[in-house]
Amino acid sequence: MDNEIKDIDTIENLKDLMALAQAADMKGRNDDVEQRLQQFYRKQKAKKAKARLWRITMAAAACLALILTLSIWKGTADDETLLKEQQPIVFNIAKPKANIMVRTEKGKKLQAMPNNNEELLVAEVLPVETERVVVDVPQGEKLTIALPDGSKVYMHAGSSLKFPSRFSDTIRLVELKGEAYFVVAKNPDKPFVVRTATLQTKVLGTEFNIVAEGTPFDNVSLVSGSVRVSAGGERRIIKPGQQLGFSTEGKLTVMEVDITPYTSWRDGYIYFDNVTLKDALLDIAKEFNCNVEFKHQKLLDTKVHFVANRSDGIKGVVEGLNMMNIINVEYKGNMIVVF
Repeated sequence: MDNEIKDIDTIENLKDLMALAQAADMKGRNDDVEQRLQQFYRKQKAKKAKARLWRITMAAAACLALILTLSIWKGTADDETLLKEQQPIVFNIAKPKANIMVRTEKGKKLQAMPNNNEELLVAEVLPVETERVVVDVPQGEKLTIALPDGSKVYMHAGSSLKFPSRFSDTIRLVELKGEAYFVVAKNPDKPFVVRTATLQTKVLGTEFNIVAEGTPFDNVSLVSGSVRVSAGGERRIIKPGQQLGFSTEGKLTVMEVDITPYTSWRDGYIYFDNVTLKDALLDIAKEFNCNVEFKHQKLLDTKVHFVANRSDGIKGVVEGLNMMNIINVEYKGNMIVVF
């Protein structure tokens, strides 16, 4: 059959039209005609409603597909923008085998690898302003961190620094535990703030050293520029060559100091001036991640002046201690033994 009709809806409509014609022909002769006409009209109305529902459904599906497409495109664009905006965080370490821990604030370890310049590179990109980076420097190691704004932080052994992967538009806030030397990039519109357990230091661009062990001996030593330090409702502004610390009553005090001890360690030297022998030995043990055994207690309160190059290693430092002719010191089994 050449003109065979395959559309089922078309066939059904033809049947209904034939029924209608038949009903019209019988009109006036059969009381059932009116009923058959009403049945036809109801059937056609139902078909139109079904067709309209189908068109609405298809239109809604098309709109949903468009929304999903735009959402995927926008998400991809946002991700690309995020990747472009964020810069990798570079760590400059003295030894590429240093056991530096780099993690997020929630504890996720970040992938890091040394490169040809003996730097440590954080390979993962963090969402902007959602999680902060935490760098833990173990005993016996030092680390220089280049922050996202260009500031540099020289981390002492056994210290920890927390900072965002990208600073906000109004403030550059970091948190320190331990000791660090800061060289802050100048930006008058965005103050740099270092928060510790006991102090808060606010700067615009300067160099300073902070000891933040959470003890009464915490202090800020200023090398250049000026800083404002706050603690316990008190505020002080210090100048280069001054150190802010705590008095025995817990009040903020400012004194003139020799800044050499606070710059020498950054440059790779071990420097003590008018420091007790006991404190010097404890700091040296921290520097090289070893222990101290005091078999001779008599002279430990003696004040000493001592300088050594860290690159000489623990054995070279011990040799220098013995050259002072105050005590006898040996290094064996990761232990500094004082006789």
